[in-house]
Amino acid sequence: MYIIIVNHNGRELLRKCLLSLRKTQYSNYRALVVDNGSRDGSVETVKREFPEVEVIALPKNLGYARANNFGIIYALRHNAEYIVLLNNDTEILDSRWLYLAVRIMEKNKDIGILGFNLILPNGASQQYYDKTKPWEVNEVVFAAAMVRAVVFRKVGILDHDYVIGYAENVDFCYRVRRCNLKVVYVPQIRIHHARMATFKKVPRDILLQISARNNFRHFILNKSLHELFKWLLMAFIGVRDGKIVLRNDARRLKWITYGFISYVREKKLQGLIKLLVERLRRRALYRC
Repeated sequence: MYIIIVNHNGRELLRKCLLSLRKTQYSNYRALVVDNGSRDGSVETVKREFPEVEVIALPKNLGYARANNFGIIYALRHNAEYIVLLNNDTEILDSRWLYLAVRIMEKNKDIGILGFNLILPNGASQQYYDKTKPWEVNEVVFAAAMVRAVVFRKVGILDHDYVIGYAENVDFCYRVRRCNLKVVYVPQIRIHHARMATFKKVPRDILLQISARNNFRHFILNKSLHELFKWLLMAFIGVRDGKIVLRNDARRLKWITYGFISYVREKKLQGLIKLLVERLRRRALYRC
């Protein structure tokens, strides 16, 4: 098993994450840090203080998905059975977390992805309301998730065309479920998540634009035109007191619209054709 941690100029967060990882009471794993061109001494700190951790030092920031893919391919080449994606702003709270996760995976061969209970600084759960047992969901946050290695061999690696680590988890979970594998959320395995990272530094307008762009890509690749039209429609209308009303957040609508337009301009005709070809390829793949 490999635990992959992507890092970019997050030395102190990474240090806390790796220190907490040492509490893990499960020996059959390797930790791999994929560094996205940090300039804050992150790589040197890992090599000096955590000699048990393997490091891939990329020359520049290639983005969240590309960096994870370097780690995923590395783990597959080293015959990992399970691959854990872990953010550098997480800290392990339960020393038995890997043991519990592997036990669930071993007992349920139809599970492709396990998502863990991410606890925010205010004590709330980031993803779902707590339940007493694992339960099947549509998607999980990849700040902490375990994936069977065979899943990557079936459906491919993360789609790096989603901007700044925003929606590639939704895309990947969708592809996994289309191959008749389950995505399961485990509330018992709690992991602290600072949830600071990229998004707090990005203005809301830009996030809306990126969200629209990425959602547009996800719908074109994975869903029906009917679902795309419905999603677009719901961006402009809502329901209030049982009545259909136009959304009056002009700023929000402006940037969502700009996100769609900018993505079409970015891809141009040739890029959109490639997108449709990729959709057909995935449709064939989903027969796995």
